Amino acid sequence: MSKLKKLIRFRKKSSIRLECEIDLDQLFEAEKERGRFEHKWNEFLSSNPYNPKIYSKKKNHLSYTSEQLIPCKKDNRPPILLVFGNPASHSVAAGMFFAFKDNGKESRFWKSILKPTGVLSFSFDENLPAEKLNALRKKQLLELDYETPFRIGLSVFISMPSAPSGPWGGVAGIQKLVGVSALSRLEAEESKRITKCAKAFIGVDPRGKVVTFQKNAWNGLRSNHNPEYKYDMAKGAKLVGCLKDQPKIPILGVPPTRLAGPARNVLEQVVFRKVC
Repeated sequence: MSKLKKLIRFRKKSSIRLECEIDLDQLFEAEKERGRFEHKWNEFLSSNPYNPKIYSKKKNHLSYTSEQLIPCKKDNRPPILLVFGNPASHSVAAGMFFAFKDNGKESRFWKSILKPTGVLSFSFDENLPAEKLNALRKKQLLELDYETPFRIGLSVFISMPSAPSGPWGGVAGIQKLVGVSALSRLEAEESKRITKCAKAFIGVDPRGKVVTFQKNAWNGLRSNHNPEYKYDMAKGAKLVGCLKDQPKIPILGVPPTRLAGPARNVLEQVVFRKVC
C-alpha cells in the first residue's frame, strides 16, 4: 500500500494522545460496506456524549483521538506492555487510561486488578478533583513514580474509541459500526503499530512481556503457531506465546478487565512467571 493511500495514519500528539486518520475509501472495499457504515454512523456518534468531541468525519476521512502511554524514561525494572481492546471515549476525553470519574472514584482496573496483584500501585490524595487525579496518574506513569517491580506501558489494540458498555461499547461496538471485513483490515494495520511499539519499549530485555486483556488483541498480536483465543484458556493462564514477528518477546493473554476477579488472578500468575 503506497504512502499516499495508507489505510490509517497515526501521529503522536502528546505523551498519551494519538491522532489517527482512516481513509474510508481504503477501509471499505465495496459500496455496500460503506453504505452500512454511513447508515450507522450517527447512531454510533451519539451513543456516548464524548464521541463528538473526539471524532470528526469529513468526506472520505475519519479522524479521531486515541491513547497510548509509553514512558520515555527507563530504569532497571523489566518492561511490561499492557494492551487493551480499545479506548473508552470518556478516558480519551479525560486524557488518561481508565480515568477517574467525576466523583473521584478510581477505576476497578487500577484498584481491583493491578494493585492487588502487586503489578502496579499508586499513592494519591483522594480529595483531589478527578481532573487533577488523572493528570497526576499520567505524570506518575511517565515519570515511573510508582511502587511496582515493573516498568509499565499502556496501549490499545483497536485505536478507535467507543462507549465502555452498551450496544456500541468496546471492540464489539467498533465491529458493529465498520463490519467484520473492515475491522480485519484495521487490525492488520493496528498490529503493526503495537508490534513496533512493543519492540521499542521492551527492546532486547529478556524479562519484558506483552500482556493482552482482550480477544482481538491476543489473536492479532500472537504468532501464527500460538493458539487462538479461548476464554477457558485465558482463565486457565494457558494463553502464552510470542509476539508476531518478534519471537523473543513473550505475549500473555488474560481475561478482560470487565471480569476483574479472573483478570486479577491470571495476571498475577503469568506476569511473575518466567516465560522464556
